[in-house]
Amino acid sequence: YHRFGNDSGIEPLIIYRTYHGIRDSHLELSEEYRHFHNLYHDTANQKFIKIADDGTEVVVGRLLDSTRMELRLREVRQFLAIKEMHLAVFFDIVRFSQIEPEEIGPEENHVDFRDGLVCYSFHISPCDFALRRGYRSFSRLLGKKLIPPLPKDQSGMWPYQERAEEYEEFIIGVDENGAPVTYTCNPGLLANYFGANPEAPHYLTPVFFRREVLAKYYANPQKYSVEDGYLRCGGLWGLRMDNDHPDYIIVFLGDLGRDIPHSEQLYWRSFNILPDGGVSEVCFRRAFLGQFADPNSPDLRFKHMFECFQQRWQEFFGWQLFLPLADEDLHFYTTLRIPLTNGQAEFDSQVLALTKVLVDSINEKQLAVELGGTEVSERGISKLERYLEHHQLPERMNCIAFLRDLQDLRSSGVAHRKGKKYDRVSARFGIGGRDLRDVFEDILSQAVDLVAALSKLLPTD
Repeated sequence: YHRFGNDSGIEPLIIYRTYHGIRDSHLELSEEYRHFHNLYHDTANQKFIKIADDGTEVVVGRLLDSTRMELRLREVRQFLAIKEMHLAVFFDIVRFSQIEPEEIGPEENHVDFRDGLVCYSFHISPCDFALRRGYRSFSRLLGKKLIPPLPKDQSGMWPYQERAEEYEEFIIGVDENGAPVTYTCNPGLLANYFGANPEAPHYLTPVFFRREVLAKYYANPQKYSVEDGYLRCGGLWGLRMDNDHPDYIIVFLGDLGRDIPHSEQLYWRSFNILPDGGVSEVCFRRAFLGQFADPNSPDLRFKHMFECFQQRWQEFFGWQLFLPLADEDLHFYTTLRIPLTNGQAEFDSQVLALTKVLVDSINEKQLAVELGGTEVSERGISKLERYLEHHQLPERMNCIAFLRDLQDLRSSGVAHRKGKKYDRVSARFGIGGRDLRDVFEDILSQAVDLVAALSKLLPTD
């Protein structure tokens, strides 16, 4: 058995696949090459994507059509370096002409060329092909060019990385003149509890950032996940952070150097501000006292309570009161948050997200079963209202009022043009003259109260 059909030592990089006319022919990139660079094949756009250590996606190959593919030279030569092989590019070009062969000098009729990694043969002959009537001559250029590999020590592949680790400096305090004091986040140069670098700032020095630093990660939930006390980029990297603080995002200096790539350090550096107080109580209890602590921030509290509620309700009743979002809508939940800015657009998007999670996801079908049927024109919130009345939940009026107000806020201000109805609804939430961040924080607090009230229908431990 010969993997490539013979034992010549020649391996194809791009394979032309044919299926005897039964299926369309196409090009296929070497499986070994795809695995070597761990390429993702974006079949919709016919691109080959390499994911860097920081999560950046780089297009390194394109399938142009059924007979043409292009690959980026850098990755090809890296592959050649580790394979210790050359890439052979073969060419066979034929052109037809009205020129008589006798009109061309004998020294130009035939050329054999060889120089280093290039060789070719060129000749001109009379054209007597029946299918090419009218032409008097044709020329043919036939040859190949070898592309050498990179030297292994210049390939940039492990263990030949191109450059040493880089670390940014972050603001950790102010001097006697009020000017910012910065220090490297290189963990190897910081003090710790084991006596290292006693003159340097401590590994656990808090570094403060504007909350907008998280906008990049919320905007791409397919790649990033913003969680309670943690930020992650797929399985590539993760960063502990204090996102329970009401005004800032706080990260320990050493974690910035240890846990995120240099490109991410540069991004975070642009949001770095002077220290202002200390870490949140939740962060202090978790990081320094080693205690379990539930989050205090309403957005984190809501998600924590909502997920626990959903699980317990499923376990006890065998169905879920709020249906899980479809994959295409899951981003509404994962990016649900206190707005990072005071902008109307972000506020509206968060109102829409919370409504998707709490109103649009009410399990109407199962509620109808539990109620023994539905009344004429009865919708989700009304069905839930009857269900809560049936179970005599004391807070049911507040729960239903909040859901109706939230639905009205979405329908009058997000789904449609804002007008008088939006003015009436917004007044119920205290919108107008207040920071929209504070408004939505209050809305999330009411959502927390809703989940706490509904949890009373569950058995106590």
